[in-house]
Amino acid sequence: MNNNPRSFNQPNRPTLTADDMPGVGQAVLTLTHELYVLIDRVAALEAVLKRHGLNVGEEIESFKPDAEQQERLNERGRALVARVTNALAGKLDPIP
Repeated sequence: MNNNPRSFNQPNRPTLTADDMPGVGQAVLTLTHELYVLIDRVAALEAVLKRHGLNVGEEIESFKPDAEQQERLNERGRALVARVTNALAGKLDPIP
């Protein structure tokens, strides 16, 4: 992976050509479905915890990670963005 955060702006080929559109559309639909499932499961988990006397919703909303955890979250976010932008540029990364 290139360490330049703007490297996706200069791909080695035209990004998102007409031939890419079916795959991009399918990827967006797949990601949207997976995000919906994740949101649904988090809501279910919060409801189950509340039923057992653990109301975590407000804590989650106000949660502030410590510096070490924030760096891990940042790194995961950067890795996700890199995988998506690499895929759009035609460079497939292995799924971790």
